[in-house]
Amino acid sequence: MSQLYNIFILEFPFLPQDDWNGKWFPNPPSNVDGSNGIKHGSQEIKEGRMPMGVISNNCDDGKTNLTVDWDDSPIDYTCFQQRSLYRPKIDVQPIEIVYNIPTEYTALHKCMDTPITYDYSIPTFGTHRPLWPKYGEYVFVPVQRWLHNLEHGALVMLYHPCADTRETQYLKNIVRNCLYRHIITPYASLTEERPLALVTWGHSLEMSKVDIVTVVNFIATNTLRGPEATPRDGQYDYKLLKPAKVVSNQEDSNVCPIRSSK
Repeated sequence: MSQLYNIFILEFPFLPQDDWNGKWFPNPPSNVDGSNGIKHGSQEIKEGRMPMGVISNNCDDGKTNLTVDWDDSPIDYTCFQQRSLYRPKIDVQPIEIVYNIPTEYTALHKCMDTPITYDYSIPTFGTHRPLWPKYGEYVFVPVQRWLHNLEHGALVMLYHPCADTRETQYLKNIVRNCLYRHIITPYASLTEERPLALVTWGHSLEMSKVDIVTVVNFIATNTLRGPEATPRDGQYDYKLLKPAKVVSNQEDSNVCPIRSSK
């Protein structure tokens, strides 16, 4: 029997409706990020974004200026608190947050000379880097990278470094056996109450304890629904621990064909 859980469906509250021109949400048309033909380094950004997946020494080669997004700090993947605070709690219900993203919305690509910040603890859409991470498990991969994977319909699993080891491993096994297009990374911004999370384009599921029915239903319902549905692997592989294995096929035509068990 699956857990009961709360679902919050959020409309875009970021701008008054009159300020959104149907494309450059959440930036208004007057914002520089939404302009056409911006010069960025020696390349021209057409329609506000660099081409995806193009390795560029002037913009993003997946190796240069990486400290703009992450300074290699162990705080992002090491538990420095009491693990007992993050133990699974059976009485804490999962929370799913859904953003109704307009189909016309196009996320911006920013080069590595420009920092990217987010207003939410778990971003599920937004500006990101042109190169996306190769699928698999990482020591740590910054949100500025994995947001691009979400745009391609992928699933990202997040876990707090202090999360229960058994629950974390259980969730990893489910994710690995559900689809090829996945990223697994620690994420210290998760809470003590819900130190585990799954993220897809416009959706997040935060939980204290793993319930396989709830998890598989979330994955089957919300993956492969990004605005740029491509199975192509990424170009960024810094701190990659374990490349993803193909489950059904690289297109993930059969999501979650095998259910994991504890």
